[in-house]
Amino acid sequence: MLQFMKRVTRWAAALALIVLGLVLAIPGVPGPGLLIVLVGVFVLLPESRWLRKKFAVLKRRYPKLFHPVETYRRRARQARRRSTRRGP
Repeated sequence: MLQFMKRVTRWAAALALIVLGLVLAIPGVPGPGLLIVLVGVFVLLPESRWLRKKFAVLKRRYPKLFHPVETYRRRARQARRRSTRRGP
């Protein structure tokens, strides 16, 4: 049940960020709209197979652009592994 709630929360947060980003992307509305849309997509990335496939294609095509993202994801993955090993 907890896993289901995490998924629902992640979907809700990602969709809210995407909608907010689209509203902020309208000309005349101040704010970093496209950046917020990208954050919403990255939040949704672990949940969507289609998005993971598109991310892999873009990552291969533009490796310099996605290098910082991959570095962050690698560090987060290592931190999660370390925290689960120290558990009870």
